[in-house]
Amino acid sequence: MNVKIHIGDVLDQAADVLISTANPWLNLSGGVNGAILARVGESIQAELHAYLKSKGLTAVPAGTVIQTSAGSLPFNHILHAVAIDPFYDSSIQLVEQTLTTAFELAVSLGAKTIATPTLATGYGPLTIESFAQALQKVTQENQFDLDTISVVVLSNENADIVKKVLFAETDVNSQGVQP
Repeated sequence: MNVKIHIGDVLDQAADVLISTANPWLNLSGGVNGAILARVGESIQAELHAYLKSKGLTAVPAGTVIQTSAGSLPFNHILHAVAIDPFYDSSIQLVEQTLTTAFELAVSLGAKTIATPTLATGYGPLTIESFAQALQKVTQENQFDLDTISVVVLSNENADIVKKVLFAETDVNSQGVQP
């Protein structure tokens, strides 16, 4: 499994599965979710609200991952990953749990490639470094049947931070981590 770092818009990074940031109410209200809504329209929002209604919920717990279609985006599925609580708090451990759940679901869907932003670092309180620490631990401690995890960040600075954490704490050759 290779981890690659890309700079740009995660919605333009072709992959089998997009892991998208999500809030407990599953509202496509900002960040990556807001961009999904702007590009695809209301269809994915309707899927998320139908999920909540079918379960008799108004929100889902932190750590939940919900699958939807991807509309016109270059993915087979979107996995909406709730890595924050209702107060928009998070932790490295919560991101680890959420990533593990998302990767397991992606594998069960037959995905070989994943694109993901840095969870819980926009509206959530975590730093890019904290996200990278969570990702490093998840990929080091688990053997997912995936070819590539593409982490998409918005700047060279953020890419450098993710690379520094992944390269400092893993054996690059054995883990397949690539810049």
